[in-house]
Amino acid sequence: MSKDDKILSIQYLRGLAALGVVLCHYSMLLSNYPLLGSALSFGQMGVLIFFFISGFIVTYSLEMSGYKPRQFFTFLIKRSIRIDPPYWATIVLYISLGYFFNNLPSYRGLTFKFNIGHLIAHLIYAVPFTQHPFYYSHVFWTLCVEFQFYILIGLLYFVSENRIYKTIFLLAFGAVSMVHFNIDALIFNYSAIFAFGISFMIFYSKRNKRNVILPVSFICLIAYCDGVVIAFVLLVACVIVMFVTNRRIKLLYFLGDISYSLYLIHSFVGEICNGVFKRLAISQYQLVCFNIELIVALLFAWLLYLLVEKPAIGLSKKFIYQRTFSNQLRIR
Repeated sequence: MSKDDKILSIQYLRGLAALGVVLCHYSMLLSNYPLLGSALSFGQMGVLIFFFISGFIVTYSLEMSGYKPRQFFTFLIKRSIRIDPPYWATIVLYISLGYFFNNLPSYRGLTFKFNIGHLIAHLIYAVPFTQHPFYYSHVFWTLCVEFQFYILIGLLYFVSENRIYKTIFLLAFGAVSMVHFNIDALIFNYSAIFAFGISFMIFYSKRNKRNVILPVSFICLIAYCDGVVIAFVLLVACVIVMFVTNRRIKLLYFLGDISYSLYLIHSFVGEICNGVFKRLAISQYQLVCFNIELIVALLFAWLLYLLVEKPAIGLSKKFIYQRTFSNQLRIR
């Protein structure tokens, strides 16, 4: 654990997952380089790694804080303050710059439109349960899944400290993923991955043979439901969490810091850059355009992190869970 209470391996894994998603989406520029494009397309696994990380770190943080379900609204406020400002800022950026570029006769990118229904559905993470598409950015669907996870874990997982209850909850939660639901951005389509993250957190916190059983069960379930490749990628993520050095690696730490902002902003940056590339007639220089997009996305993500996300993180930490005496004994 570092001085700022971050698990460095999780920090690095988060950054690599975000970078993988960006490289996957930007690889669409590389039609002249099919092998490179195919290799980078595996970066889409970064989304599933995010779900694994959320299962691990959200539950870990709540365990360490002595969380109880009666503090659910404090939990939601903390999560909202943590994730909403960068999300809302990105939506405002989409709308404002979208209109700006639409009014430029020279712009050749996608057309932006405003609809109040779209906006409200996005702001309250309700898009999957409406007829609206993920209009501002296709990557926002994962935030809806994450928000559903916060509600379930905040209300149900900590109802009892009894190990049997928590085990039954995790088994039931993970098993639901065997049923396919037509709503893509629904937590239950990915519940085995979240459950795997939680069960691996339990093993990470107390490494004994008994705590190995659940993670192994869930990784087998994931291999059955989602495929061996996804299960293998998640196992690699576990190895990183367990064995990556505690030495602070500046580049990976930086990527971890800006990972959420990078994930939010990269799609928009790509759309704007593609419009500019078409206007400048340089789209045929695919590797050059690819690298320019990546650099611009990292720059925008860094600015979003500094101006919005970092202050939001600081504010969210001001809301604390009140620990009972029994909580304190349990955590020690």
